[in-house]
This record gives sequence, C-alpha cells and structure tokens, in this order.
Amino acid sequence: MSSASASAPLARHRSLLRRTFGYFSAVLLLVWCVLMGREIHDIKVVHARNGQAWNHVWAEHVRLQCELWATEPERLEQVLQELERLRSQEWDEMGYEPPIIALQVWHRDRMIYRQAADGLSADRQPPNEARLASDDHWLYVEAEAPAQDIVVRRWQEMPGDWHFSIQGLSYYARPLFYSLPLMLLVAWLLLRSGLEPLRRIGEQIGQRSARDLTPLPPTPFTELSPVVQGVNELMARLQERLEREREFLLDAAHELKTPLAVMQLNAEALQLKPAGPARDAAGLRLLEGVRRASHTVHQLLALARSGADQEALDIERHDLVALVRDRIALASQLALPRGIEIELHAPEHCPRSMHRESLGALIDNLVDNAIKYSPDGSLIRVEILPETADGGPLILRVSDSGPGIPTKLRSKVFERFYRLPGQNQAGSGLGLAIVERAAARHDATVHLSDAAPGGGLCVEVRFG
Repeated sequence: MSSASASAPLARHRSLLRRTFGYFSAVLLLVWCVLMGREIHDIKVVHARNGQAWNHVWAEHVRLQCELWATEPERLEQVLQELERLRSQEWDEMGYEPPIIALQVWHRDRMIYRQAADGLSADRQPPNEARLASDDHWLYVEAEAPAQDIVVRRWQEMPGDWHFSIQGLSYYARPLFYSLPLMLLVAWLLLRSGLEPLRRIGEQIGQRSARDLTPLPPTPFTELSPVVQGVNELMARLQERLEREREFLLDAAHELKTPLAVMQLNAEALQLKPAGPARDAAGLRLLEGVRRASHTVHQLLALARSGADQEALDIERHDLVALVRDRIALASQLALPRGIEIELHAPEHCPRSMHRESLGALIDNLVDNAIKYSPDGSLIRVEILPETADGGPLILRVSDSGPGIPTKLRSKVFERFYRLPGQNQAGSGLGLAIVERAAARHDATVHLSDAAPGGGLCVEVRFG
C-alpha cells in the first residue's frame, strides 16, 4: 500500500440498497400519513357538517310531531319513541351504529318531553343541556314552532370521535403494521434483485488486471447503459493515452539514438586522437551532436506538453497579439544574422482564452520553420486576422518565401519525425506535429497552402 493511500482516511461506505429501501419506507409512511390526514379532514369537517344536517332534519321531524300532539303528552311520548325507533332502524339498515342523542321538547317554559343520552361509554360525558350550543363532542340544533310556543332542542354526538380514541387509532394503524413488514420484505427482495446487475458490473471491473482495458460487454438494462458507456469511454481514453505514451517513448529513444551514437564516437575520437585538425573536427562534430540532441529533447518536451490532457491546461485570458509579438522578438535572433525580416500585421489587441505555454510553442515552431526554410534576405509575414461580424474565425497566418511543401505531402508533414526528402536543414521532424496538437487543444485547425505571389509556404491556424 502506498503512503498516500495509507495516510488517507478510510472512505465511509454507504449502501445504495439501504438508501433506496429507506426512501421507499419514507414514501410509504408519507402516503399513509397523507391518507390519515385526509381521513381526519373528512371526520372533522365533512362528517361534522353532515352530522349537523342530519341532526337538523330529525329535529324538524320532532317539531312536526309536537305540533300535532302537543296537547296530548302521552300520545306525544309514544310518537317520539316510535320516531326514535325508526331512526335507529334506519342506521342499522345502513350498517352503522346510530349516533347517541339527547332530546328536549319545551312548551312555553315547561319541558314536556326529555330523552337522555343513554349508552355512553365510561370515558364519554353526556352533553351539558344547560349550554345551548355545539362543542367539540356534541352537535346542537333547535327547531321552533312559534304558533304553539314549542321549542325542540336536540344534541347529537359529534361523528368521528371514535376515530380518535385508542380503539379508532388501533383500527387505522393495524393494517399498516400488519402489511408493512410484508411490503418491506417484498421491496427489499425486489431492490436487491434489481441492483444485482450493478453488482455484477462492479465484480467484472474488480476482477480485471491493470493491463486489461477492453470494453465491458453491453448491458440489456437501460438504466445501466450510461454507467457501462462511461466506463468504456474512460477505458478507451486510458488505452489511447497509454499507447500515446508508449509511442512517445519509442520515438524519443529512436530519435535520440543517432545523436547519442555520434556523440559517443566523437568523444572516443577526442580521447584517442592527438591535438590537431582531426581532433578539432571531432570536437565540432561532438558539439553539433549535443546541440541536435538538446534540440530534440526540447521538441519532445514541447510535443508532450502539447498533447497534455485538456483538463490539465491552465486556460486564462491573454492578448494573442502581445504573445505573438514576444515570440517574434525571440525568433529575431535567428533571423537577423541571415538578413531575414519578420513583419507582423495585426490589430492592436486580440484578447482570447488560451493556454499560454502550448500556444507559445505553436507560434515558436511556425516562425522557426519559416526562418529555417526561407532564403537569406527574404521576408516572413505574420498576420492575425480577428473574427468577423459574419462569423469568420480568428486566423493566425505565417507566410514565408521558402521551397514550400508539395500538395501530396502536406498531410504527412504532421506525422511525428517525418521530414521531407531532400532537406538539408537540421531538424527533428516534430515542429508541425507540435503545431497540430497545440492547435487541437485550442479547438483550432491547421491548413497549409502556397504563399502568393512569390511561392513559399502559408500556414493558417483557424480558431473555432
């Protein structure tokens, strides 16, 4: 185990199955609470409203009978008892227990009939008949017959009180407690079975060696397709990067092999040959080999940086004109001894988001190549054409007066270490490969054409 992994705190593992199972249980409980809330609303509002309406109807029935039999108390009592029997029979036939009532019939200031609230449980209190109003447990209504000075006062128990008792709550909670374990067991089995393909994908990845970057087999499940596709794309990128690094190492070793061999031979010659012209020539060849090897190493490093991952690039906003001007100033040290003039045609400023180092390497290689292949006393033209109003791209153009590149070979010069046949100038064959990679990192493309009118090569880098 590495020191970094050993010192890092252990990650706390969380179960996706338990997470989903918990959400399922919470939703189930929430649905039950919503249903209970709706039931409570029905009991408190709807049932109370219906109970009061029913209370009023039966009070009117009593009032009508009192108008008929107010002068015959015995007959009135029989009629009201029969009316109560019919009320109880109606509730029984509907399959409900009839609500308990209390009834008073007043004639002027004298009570001529009274029915007490019988059948109450021990924890229930009868209505306060001195309080002529509804309360939390009893609904109250009056019905009057002014012609006979009759007032009917009727109390009916508030419907739904039973629902809030211990028996009522037990009645409502019993189905949940009975069915909840069974539903949760079924849900757990279904979730465990549903997540099994995800577990198998994890096992497939875990059983692979570090060298096995082959794609995962496709999954028939729509939900897992993004996971498999993402893993396969990551493996493809890793495979591409490993192959690129392997090719880079092979190319670097191949390219450095020749100058190192030359340096070794000339170093041995310096040791064996006596002082004189032969030894001086060996020293010059040794110095040239060192320069060539140093140039190749710098080009290889530039190539590696130009191919860095996009995420690693430090993208900031810079002035492209200022950057090009600085790179031309550095390259002028190579151009002045040969009488080569470099002209810059650009606007005053051209701010743009860029990775300064890789774009600087792009400019260096374009200008260095133009100087290398241009004849003495010639002109190199560097242009920056800003974006146009009609959507034209930003263009960086470098034109020289050199021999140019034949059309049929223009696609090959972007290959690493490729050099045009018959070239006498020293080089590593990496310049345009660096340019192409750096341009790609900035969403730009590189185009080669003939420079007009005097021939030469025109290289255009078109951004976005």
